[in-house]
Amino acid sequence: MNYNSSKVITSLALALMSTFVFAQNVTLPRPSQYAEVTQQVGISHVTIKYHSPAVNNRQIWGGLIPYGAMWRAGANENTTITFSHDAELEEQPIAAGTYGLFMFIKDKENIRIILSKYAKSWGTNYPAEQDAVLIADVSTNKIPSQDWLSYDFKDRSGDDVTAVLRWADLEVPFNISFDVDDIVIENARAELKGPVGFTWRGYMQAANYCLQNDFNLEEAMTWIDQSISMSSGFSNLQVKAGLLAKNGEVEEAKKVMDQALPTANPFQLNQYGYQLLAVGDTKKAIEVFSMNVKKNASHQFIWGFTDSLGEAYLKDGNKKLALKYYKEARKVAPENQYAYLDGVINGIEGK
Repeated sequence: MNYNSSKVITSLALALMSTFVFAQNVTLPRPSQYAEVTQQVGISHVTIKYHSPAVNNRQIWGGLIPYGAMWRAGANENTTITFSHDAELEEQPIAAGTYGLFMFIKDKENIRIILSKYAKSWGTNYPAEQDAVLIADVSTNKIPSQDWLSYDFKDRSGDDVTAVLRWADLEVPFNISFDVDDIVIENARAELKGPVGFTWRGYMQAANYCLQNDFNLEEAMTWIDQSISMSSGFSNLQVKAGLLAKNGEVEEAKKVMDQALPTANPFQLNQYGYQLLAVGDTKKAIEVFSMNVKKNASHQFIWGFTDSLGEAYLKDGNKKLALKYYKEARKVAPENQYAYLDGVINGIEGK
């Protein structure tokens, strides 16, 4: 190889190296920085990812964001919204997945939410109308001026939440809801086929969820029977009694609870007594609290169990026995409970 050929090859190599080196970008802050927010509803999640521009003394609505035009609902890459499970947005069904979130700005009071099947657009490369998987019209709210665009969640309940975009002097709210009970139970069915299904506790938890939410009771009974067959104890027997009572089998429910009570630990008995008080069965609550005090006289928390018995007698209108047990609780209570118990005792005695 002659000198000139070698020089050409070296020059080409250097040129290629230069191209590679200068094609790399230094990471620098972007004017509209990335942000994301996530909200859990039941066991489901909604996540909004976006880039947040500032007002910077510009007119936003009807200016930078013109009326009668599409907007990416943020800056840079388009805003996206992800649903972990099937949901509803403004009472319209939307399948689990990630979508491009766009807005059509009709005017300052009315905005159209558009979810697109394309979630990787950039800038003003807006999706065609046929690419929309959901369209919903919402009304805006006036807010105190806010410089940076943000997304947030408000008005949360057990099965829905309101997502909000806030920027400049406007808030754009849109409601998102999930069929929480169905999602929880479908998830429970799946989990019970895995490691969770090898223990009594998983079947009990699934059955108790159905009991507390008053649905899917037939399958719940199957689950609780499976739990009891694996390990019978107060917790799952109490759930079975509750399911029987829901089904109108009140006497059978009482028999199951009679079977359950001897297996309860002191705190389970105390909690069950308060559950009875909450539904107005004061006589049965007194019976349960009395059992707990007799069985666990040497327990370090005996003062609390005795206090509970006094409370039950007070609710039953028996001030004499209420005072007796409150005073017994005072004798063995820790010093930090003296003020509370003295206050109750003085109140009963009319001091």
